[in-house]
Amino acid sequence: MPPTRFIQREILAGIFLFVASFSSVEAQESSSPDEKAPIRNDAALLQKKTFEWIETRRLIGEEAAAWTEEKATLGELNAIRKKETGQLGEFIQAAGARVDELAGKKGALAEESVALKSWRSQLESEISSLETELKPLIPRFPPILREKMEESLLRIESSERDTPLQNRARDVLLVLQACLEFQNAVTVASEVHEIDGQRHEVEVLYLGLNQAWYVDPSDRFSGLGIPGAEGWVWKEDNRLASSVRSAIEVQTRRAVPTFVELPLANGKEATK
Repeated sequence: MPPTRFIQREILAGIFLFVASFSSVEAQESSSPDEKAPIRNDAALLQKKTFEWIETRRLIGEEAAAWTEEKATLGELNAIRKKETGQLGEFIQAAGARVDELAGKKGALAEESVALKSWRSQLESEISSLETELKPLIPRFPPILREKMEESLLRIESSERDTPLQNRARDVLLVLQACLEFQNAVTVASEVHEIDGQRHEVEVLYLGLNQAWYVDPSDRFSGLGIPGAEGWVWKEDNRLASSVRSAIEVQTRRAVPTFVELPLANGKEATK
């Protein structure tokens, strides 16, 4: 039953009791005069007690209503607490799963880190071996080839180990790629050679990195060359001037294609 109705019922019951008592007193007041004084005193006392009882019941009702409201509030707070406890449990469970996931990823990353360190160590060893193999070959590179990778060659020759590994790998790959392209091509270059104690401008026809022939603009001086440990070794042979000139004219497309015979350094002849 709602607290307000409970209070109202108690107050009505008290009023009814008071009226009933008052009616009883009035009935008794119709008796003799000598008996009226005690009766009146009893009526006053009864009225006082009745009002006290009504006030007591009212206070009890208010306390009951307040407790009912407080109980409802406590129930709501308890429901909220249970909900928050459940959410907290879910959060803790999710956090635990996340911790396990991160632990797994950390382990995988640790393994990957070890593998990467091993791979880097192996790569550094391979790059160092390639640098060591390239150094004695650098003098064999013609000037036109060196110009394409001069900075990379300087870094390889300097042997600076504080250079980042990725830069060292890039330099080695650039040199190897340039050498491969030059080796698989026929290249014409302008150079200055010392002939009979004088410096002459000549055109050089390179057959990769294995053989070369040269001729000056006047077709007076000519010869052939091969790579050596300290650079290219040139041998003068002025009889080759006409053939070398014809080969250069064909290679630079200044003449129609034709067969040209040029000697190799080992004494055999090659046909171009």
